[in-house]
Formats: sequence, structure tokens, C-alpha cells
Amino acid sequence: MSHSHGTSILLDPGRADALRGIVVGGTLNRLTRDDWQSVLDHSELRQYHADQIILRQGQLGSALWVIAEGEVRIERAEDSGATLLARLGLGSVIGEMSFLDESGASANVVADGDVMLLHFSGSSIRTMTEESPEFAARFFHSLAATLSRRLRAANEQIQGTWTI
Repeated sequence: MSHSHGTSILLDPGRADALRGIVVGGTLNRLTRDDWQSVLDHSELRQYHADQIILRQGQLGSALWVIAEGEVRIERAEDSGATLLARLGLGSVIGEMSFLDESGASANVVADGDVMLLHFSGSSIRTMTEESPEFAARFFHSLAATLSRRLRAANEQIQGTWTI
């Protein structure tokens, strides 16, 4: 598997509006229409191909990605190979854990076929949150809710495999 920064491409207005509806309606559900426009103004659309590593396990988090098209695999690298932890699709945010705690990514994020991702750099996020405390509150509340949903799902998965 190769690691790359992907290929930058333009996000047309129709696709941007459709993506806004999916993301703001789901993962980043606290953002307003104006917030979303600011996110688009401070991000770039990148294309990745099958099996390209988007975020490498252990890599320091300095950005967030939103899946605009396709799916990614979340894989934990181990001595015996890779363990599939999850598949994420349209509208999902990735890289949020390593971005928030400024530590290495807990797993590899790998393109599962052709994938389009909206790349939102850490410096852009910091600028936007420093300039607007209201945006910061909505943005970080959305990320907290996303992490909470993922933790609940992981707990349910664990409960299904443990006998107590």
C-alpha cells in the first residue's frame, strides 16, 4: 500500500451543496450553512485510489478529512498483518482522534477503491476557531458527538463478543 497526499481537484458548487447536506445533516451536524461555506473555502478536495494510505498508523494528526465519495477502511497494523476495524463512507469524518489529541493515528485509513476526500488542514481549523468562538463551539460539539457515537458502537461490538 502506498502513502500519498492524494490528487487535488476542484469541488464544483453542485457537489459542494450535496456534500454539505450529507455532512451537516450527519457528522458535523452542528455547523450552519455559513460555517460549511467557510469550511469549503479553507479546504481542498483530494482523490485517492484503491489501497492508498490516507493516514498512517502512528502519523501525527494535523488535519481532518470528510469522505465526499467512496469508502475507506480503518485498519490496525499488527505483526500478523492488518485487522479491519471499520469501514466508513460518505459524509464520515476521519483523522479526528489524532487531530484532537495531537498524537499518532491509532490505525491506518486506507482507500477502499477510488475515494474523494475533503481535506481540512489543522492550521485552517485553528484559524477559523480562533476567529469565531461560535464556530469553534459548533465544530467541536459536532466532533464530540461523532466520537461518542463511535464509542457507543465499539462498546456494542465488544459486548457482543464478551461473556459476562
